[in-house]
Amino acid sequence: MNHEYQRYRFARVEGHNITRARLEAQFRDGITDLEELENVIEQQLTMAPMCTPWRKSEVEQTGSREGMRMAALEFYWAHRRRLRLASVNNSAEEKTTADRTVDASGNKPHR
Repeated sequence: MNHEYQRYRFARVEGHNITRARLEAQFRDGITDLEELENVIEQQLTMAPMCTPWRKSEVEQTGSREGMRMAALEFYWAHRRRLRLASVNNSAEEKTTADRTVDASGNKPHR
């Protein structure tokens, strides 16, 4: 394996692992707000790669930066889908509950 590529690959994996761990720790209690998730990911994608300051060469810095971005995007897409599904399921449950709601006289309220 090419020595330069190996340094790049190790830095990319390291940047990916550190970023994923940071995001998981930040949302340890769960993600309930899609907008909050989007803001955190936006910040992650725009900030300078500081998670691996020991990576000095340009190749290693590029690898680390790409690993960070890849982890942030993977995290976003994995949780975005789950949040959207939960939102759709909650909407369906609320609609079903509203359809079952009756007033004291046993009539369904008008909408």
